This record gives sequence, structure tokens and C-alpha cells, in this order.
Amino acid sequence: MTSLFNAFATTIVIANEEYLLDEGPEEQIARAVQRLEHFAKTTPLTAVHGMVIDLAGFGEAPVHFTSRDNKYLLISEVAAQLGMPVWQADEWARLQYGYAVKDQRDHDEERGDGRLGYECMRDYLDLHFSFVQDNPEAKPDAGGHRWSAYGDWLISNDRLPLLLSCSPWGKEYMDNTMDAFAHGMRKVWGDKLNDLTAYRADGTPAPGVELFHSDLTEEDALKKARRGPSGILSPDS
Repeated sequence: MTSLFNAFATTIVIANEEYLLDEGPEEQIARAVQRLEHFAKTTPLTAVHGMVIDLAGFGEAPVHFTSRDNKYLLISEVAAQLGMPVWQADEWARLQYGYAVKDQRDHDEERGDGRLGYECMRDYLDLHFSFVQDNPEAKPDAGGHRWSAYGDWLISNDRLPLLLSCSPWGKEYMDNTMDAFAHGMRKVWGDKLNDLTAYRADGTPAPGVELFHSDLTEEDALKKARRGPSGILSPDS
């Protein structure tokens, strides 16, 4: 896989050649390959070509690798489709990875066998690239220059809903998916929801209000969840 990892890392560096920070292309490619090889020791990866994932109607992004349980996309390509600055996507990934490390540590301590697990950390792979771009909205440095440093990540398809909800299309995405979410909750919890009391926004009980109610059929709810920004269902949806 080393040659495939090298080819993959090289394409990213070439795409960001004018934005390299601190180190040259050879060093950055080598570091990314090392990260991929290390990740693959606990999460074996298979390179794929021609596979894309629909981003709930807001665009689509290619899948670069698969594992037994996940498909992996490049966060910069997802961010570009969502109109999200790459440095903002990088910051989001670093935050989420920190949560994953803490969750993993909690799992390891609860298991209590002295081993380090990886199950919580398979959704994010920091490729350890170092890039920089001008960013007019960034806080100026000592010289008055405004810029943002960033890297790139592989993220699993399982993390896409969370990234979509944090993107510039977050409100539209959440509005689109609430009916499908309601059907999902009904499937999981069924009649148990009937014994729970709904509450209004001010915290007062709302008797007679059905939790996770949707006026749409499940089929229409799924179509709505994939309709993207326009709010208009295509004829073949």
C-alpha cells in the first residue's frame, strides 16, 4: 500500500503546492504516508476509485479508501462542496478528534485490561499536512497579515451528518432531516415514546403532543432528507 499512499499524498501536495508551510513537498508527502501506514495497522484500508458519496443533496465527494466498516473521504473535498473554508473544516476535525481521544481513553479505562483501543478513533485521520492561505477574516498577526494555517484529514462517512450540521448549510440540512429522524426514533423506541411527556420550549409539559411526530410517510421523509438546498424534490428523487 505504500506506493498507493504515496500517490494519494502526492496529489494533495500538488493541489496545495502554493500553500505549503514550514516544509517542502517531499517532507510533507513522507509524513502523510507515515500517518496512513500507521492508521492502516489498526484499520486496514483499501484504495477505491470512482466511488462518490452524496452529501444529502448539497454536493458529492469522492471516496478514497474503505475499511471493513467505513468509507473515507478527504475533508477538504467535502468542505469545498459545502462552501466551508478548509481551515474551518480542519478546526472542526481537530475538535472532534479530541472528543474521540477522550472517549477512547474512557473506554480503555472501563475495560481495564491495560490495552489501548482504537474503535472511537477510526473516524478521523490527520494526515499532518501543513498549509497556509490568506484569510481576510482572520485576526491579523504582528505584521498585520491575515492568514489561516490548516491541514487535511480523512474522515469516515459516519461523520458526514455532523459535519453537514456544522457547515454553512447546517440549518437547511437539519430542517431537511428532522422528519426522517422522527421516523428513525419511532422505529427504535416504538410504543415506549407514548409513555414519555413532551415539553414546550419554556419547560412546561405539553400533554397530548406526540414525540417525534411527522406528517410525512417514511419514503417522503427520506426524499426530503436528500433534497439539498433548493427544497424542491427532483422528479426522480
